[in-house]
Amino acid sequence: MRVRALLAAAVLLATTACTQEQPDAPEQVTLTWWDHFDHSPMADQAVTGLLARYQQEHPEVRVERRALSRDDFRTSLAEATASGAFPDIAAVDAADLPRLADRGVLADLTDRFAGWPLTDRFLGPVRESATHDGRFRGVPLRSTTTALVYDREVFERAGQAGPPTTWEGLRATARALTTGERAGLCFPASGEEATATFLPLLWQAGGDLADLATGGADALAYLDDLVNTDRSAPADVLGWTGADVAARFAEGRCAMALADTGAIPTLNQAGLDWSAAPLPGGEAGAATVLGGETWVVGGSSRHVDQAWALLTWLAETRDNATEFGGGLGALPNRSDTVDDLAWQWDPNLGGFTGQLGTARSRTAYGAKYAEISAVIGGAVADVLGGRREPGEAAGSAGDEVGRLLG
Repeated sequence: MRVRALLAAAVLLATTACTQEQPDAPEQVTLTWWDHFDHSPMADQAVTGLLARYQQEHPEVRVERRALSRDDFRTSLAEATASGAFPDIAAVDAADLPRLADRGVLADLTDRFAGWPLTDRFLGPVRESATHDGRFRGVPLRSTTTALVYDREVFERAGQAGPPTTWEGLRATARALTTGERAGLCFPASGEEATATFLPLLWQAGGDLADLATGGADALAYLDDLVNTDRSAPADVLGWTGADVAARFAEGRCAMALADTGAIPTLNQAGLDWSAAPLPGGEAGAATVLGGETWVVGGSSRHVDQAWALLTWLAETRDNATEFGGGLGALPNRSDTVDDLAWQWDPNLGGFTGQLGTARSRTAYGAKYAEISAVIGGAVADVLGGRREPGEAAGSAGDEVGRLLG
């Protein structure tokens, strides 16, 4: 009995010691995450893979992802802004950042950027795309540009030495390559994408939205010449998105096209011999639109520290280049990643990446950019649809945009 009692006591002491040595498991934090990357299996899988890897490395964090279509994302974001039920993290179009910041639903990350080694490595336009009124409001994890993509086989058969580099060269090349079955140039001009097509032309002509009434006429006239005078770009562009343009180029119905990095998988899958070049420049030089998303943190989030830790991990971990590049079509947007081989996910990437230095962020146009874009889209539609002359459309749009800019 005495031996049995001693053994029982020893077991009890050992069990107690083991229990005391084991620290309590950290309380798990749940982060809500919204994005609109379910538009393709590749993009959806890329985000799923990134979040799974983070949670595996950080078991104290659970990410509750909500993947939506682009339209549903915007609707849900508007509802969350109105109700105050904003997610911990959301991947928003960079152009929407000023509006959301003005509504007070975004966390101010300025102090965190001040102590982050990567802050100064983001290229100038990229860094600007994450700020509003001089304050950092998000992390620019995905950047894109629009480039001129062209069919090398078509160029070789036509004796074209290479892609055009000026407005005059683009117009002449588009005319020369237009046939009954193939447009010389295709570009998106549906809704907001009309603005993305128009703005580089406005900037390259030396204009800006502040002088749209005068500077915008040349840009609108150039588009009018392509569609209605030369007929080297089809009138159907008014109904085309970027995805529509990529599909038609892949089908061999366009010799050249204005496209962003989202078109790359479609063009590669078609088996085309294609390449990309910077947008041809105008009198004021080169310029393109900086596209992409900024990851923001909800201003009412109770887990800002954990959200920031996740976003910085996404930016800092070199292995994430696979998902951001090939999966999400992102460009290397920092001085330490531009030439990093891990980011060279497509041989034609140079035509897009080479423009990051001359890209411009739309966040500079403030909280009413969506309304401004609608005005510009209307002006483009009026000109290409033959309802207004370029000068008249630019003047009318300039008055409206001037009021919106304040």
